[in-house]
Amino acid sequence: MELKYKDIVNCEVIGNLVTTHEETMETAIPEYCPDMARIVDTVGQLKIREKTMAEGRLTVVGAVKVTVLYTSEESAGLRSLSLSVPFSAVMDDKRLLHCRTICVDGRLLLTEARIVTNRKLYVRVLPELTATGYACPTKSVCCETEEDSSLRLKHEETELNLMTVAEEREFTFTQECMMGDGQELPEDLLCDKIALSVNECQHFGNKLVVKGEATLSVLYRSEHQNLCTYDVVLPFSQIIDGIEAAEDASFHVEARAMEGEMRLMRTDSGSGFGVVQKIALLICVYEKRSLSYIADLYSTRYPCTVQRKAVDFAVDRVCVPERQESVQRLEFGQNRPFAYLTEAACDTVDMTAGENGTQLHTRVRMKVLYLDETGAPMSTERSGEVGSITRETPDSVCAVCMPSAMHISGGVCEISLPIEFRMHKTERTQLMQVGSAEYQTDTAQKEMPSLILRRMAPEETLWDIAKQYRTDEAMIRSANQLEEGETVPDRMLLIPKVR
Repeated sequence: MELKYKDIVNCEVIGNLVTTHEETMETAIPEYCPDMARIVDTVGQLKIREKTMAEGRLTVVGAVKVTVLYTSEESAGLRSLSLSVPFSAVMDDKRLLHCRTICVDGRLLLTEARIVTNRKLYVRVLPELTATGYACPTKSVCCETEEDSSLRLKHEETELNLMTVAEEREFTFTQECMMGDGQELPEDLLCDKIALSVNECQHFGNKLVVKGEATLSVLYRSEHQNLCTYDVVLPFSQIIDGIEAAEDASFHVEARAMEGEMRLMRTDSGSGFGVVQKIALLICVYEKRSLSYIADLYSTRYPCTVQRKAVDFAVDRVCVPERQESVQRLEFGQNRPFAYLTEAACDTVDMTAGENGTQLHTRVRMKVLYLDETGAPMSTERSGEVGSITRETPDSVCAVCMPSAMHISGGVCEISLPIEFRMHKTERTQLMQVGSAEYQTDTAQKEMPSLILRRMAPEETLWDIAKQYRTDEAMIRSANQLEEGETVPDRMLLIPKVR
């Protein structure tokens, strides 16, 4: 029997594959830098450049930008030295072979620098890389058969919210921002960080307009050798071509910072900072699909052999994130304290099932640069526990540090660091449909009785009876004076024969 199928694209997440990779190097301090006397802080930034897939092996190439903040006896003020530690990590997993899109993110478990001599430096980094694959297989749904008046089809309806597109697109964001009046002019850029967020998506035809913000935070040394900070929020937008989606589709877009650089600008009109940042956008499209499939069939003319087949759909869902705050207080012994959050990171999230929902828990680590009572730059590490409760039962959760807020009053500095718990959940729906059907025309057919009376068994339906006697469900209702949708009474039913 000829069956007709409809192809449905169903993207799904293929696990989170995690690996760690250690790199060390010993390097000479450039001649233009003064001798190192004391390392105040070491800040690392993970920069992923490219990823290649071959024979189930994912190779990730990137570098860790290490910024060493130090003091020198040859010059006043805090000094900075930036160097790049390249790495190449391999992740071996055959499941990645079936993935159309692979996203790689990561964090630094360790960034340290030690002085070997006043002109030589030892650096050690330990990045942790997480690869997330998105497979987009096509599922075939049996929706029609060949034209045959003797065939009776049992259609079932279902509605699924499926991920139909999972793509990663890259673009370069370039922006220059000039400092306002009243700010000390910079002499040297010491440290910088950038945080990305997507605020809005608009779909027009096959184009997707993505709008977001890049929060830039800069630590610099002024011309008067003072430590100063500069914070600015820069909007960005990008038009993505080739995104096919229905008009009522919904979108989930995440932005990741890849390699980039920050530079100090000096012009006749003033000073400022320029940023060139490569951004990767993960675009997921969700569409509601109403599926009508053939769950069973039979023929009133010939006996049929029907094989049913299960079709599995993955319904991926990005849950509404939970947000909490981690607050740290620093007390200073001076009236005009200074503090700058050089680094913030979250550990993996622990999930525990409770009576009120799923409890989420993580540890937040912060590194703060400050000035002591003598005005000397120092660094301190703080950590705290952050928890939240959600009614979801997510498959995976990650904690992300959002841009912080700092409030200084008197000799107290309060740092508020928002933590966003981002959750993902996959629900699976299985449809039992007709996989194959065959007429048994070459076998001797048993003559049906001209009159059949029988009672319905528990859990039996009129469809089951009609299929057993190769008759018609509507004829059974008509012969027993039953309306469509009416509950079948507990009595003997007349089963008519199809002629």
